[in-house]
Amino acid sequence: MENIEDFLKETKFCDFSDKGIKNLVAKIDEGCKDDREFAVAAFYWVRDNILYSVGNWQRKASETLTEKIGTCTNKSNLLVALLRYRKILAGYGVMKVHGQRYFGPIAIPMLRKFIGNISTHTYTVIFLNGKWIKCDPSDDKKICENTSYFNHTTKLLDWNGYEDAALNLKKEDIIDDKFPVENIDPWMEKKSKNAKGLALKIANIYIDFARNNTKKVSGAEELEVLFKKYLRKKYPVYFYLFKIISLGKPEK
Repeated sequence: MENIEDFLKETKFCDFSDKGIKNLVAKIDEGCKDDREFAVAAFYWVRDNILYSVGNWQRKASETLTEKIGTCTNKSNLLVALLRYRKILAGYGVMKVHGQRYFGPIAIPMLRKFIGNISTHTYTVIFLNGKWIKCDPSDDKKICENTSYFNHTTKLLDWNGYEDAALNLKKEDIIDDKFPVENIDPWMEKKSKNAKGLALKIANIYIDFARNNTKKVSGAEELEVLFKKYLRKKYPVYFYLFKIISLGKPEK
């Protein structure tokens, strides 16, 4: 581990001196008695006010706050920024996971082939009560409520500030798990190899569709049928272009 003070530093992407972040810290801090209460309140704010998406993680914390949407990396980075401005030691956990299995049954067949074999998942770690504690604000409440009944990885995470609140991943799907990491700017500066172009755009349309779909399904295959109908109706050009690019993309 680096110097403990490194977990309070501002970085290019963890830009907590931004006015919006300062104002949000002041708002969240109202009524909080101590660091734990603030950390818990900040976790819930990020979890549910920043909607989950994939790809495009090259965003500063201030940009994620403005856009109100972000990847696991973006959401964790924003939470770290809020905590560091509040002078609470915070950093990152960086996992290497089996990409297609990491998303669970929610990864519908038409999109699964575009997911890399190995993916990176980022979460937040906070130093409270003399120890590092994991908490993962990635999945917003709405997507959890409408998908977790068939998808184990989107089980809604609650956090009390005393124990770990880690994503519901199967052990065999985790390749490596490093924490605490004080700075992930070098990783955030890298462009994605897989999450890009039309496939990425459709993946995020799908995530928003799954977030708002209230019709119960038996699993990913049935959800895919519903999504294809939705995509064809709402985004016909994307629908047909995606069919074309899918023909040249072999199954993994």
